[in-house]
Amino acid sequence: MEKTYQKFVNQVRSTLKSDPCCPLCYREFEEQIEGEQLIRDMELQIKGPEYRQKIYHGLKLLQQKFEKCLHLKPIQSQLQDLEDKDIPTIKNQLKQFEKKIVELKNKQTDMKQELNDQISLPLEQYEQIKTDIIILNKYINERKEFEAKINICQQKLGK
Repeated sequence: MEKTYQKFVNQVRSTLKSDPCCPLCYREFEEQIEGEQLIRDMELQIKGPEYRQKIYHGLKLLQQKFEKCLHLKPIQSQLQDLEDKDIPTIKNQLKQFEKKIVELKNKQTDMKQELNDQISLPLEQYEQIKTDIIILNKYINERKEFEAKINICQQKLGK
């Protein structure tokens, strides 16, 4: 069909220059503009299906974009809910947890200090006792040595 239209358009073009008339019915065009208008109309009819398909393809693309937008709407509402409700609630909980952490750290520091105080006093006492025990052991060893010397001296005297 397209070839027939194209052939007719070519005939109109060729006759338009020499004898402006329709190649089928030989009706004469009063002005050359009529022939040019006929050529434009015929070319539009030739390109019509192609143009229609292009429009249809464009429409399909727009429908796909529209469907994507419709799918994004629930996501948008979820985001809005998060921003309006969940995020402020979670931020508030986070602040409360941070306060609780600070309180617990302070309590931990106090407990460590108290434990250090409780441990350091006995440690000081243990250190003092340790030196006393070392001195006591030294004296016990010296006593044993003196007793041994006394025994030796008594044996020498007793003989």
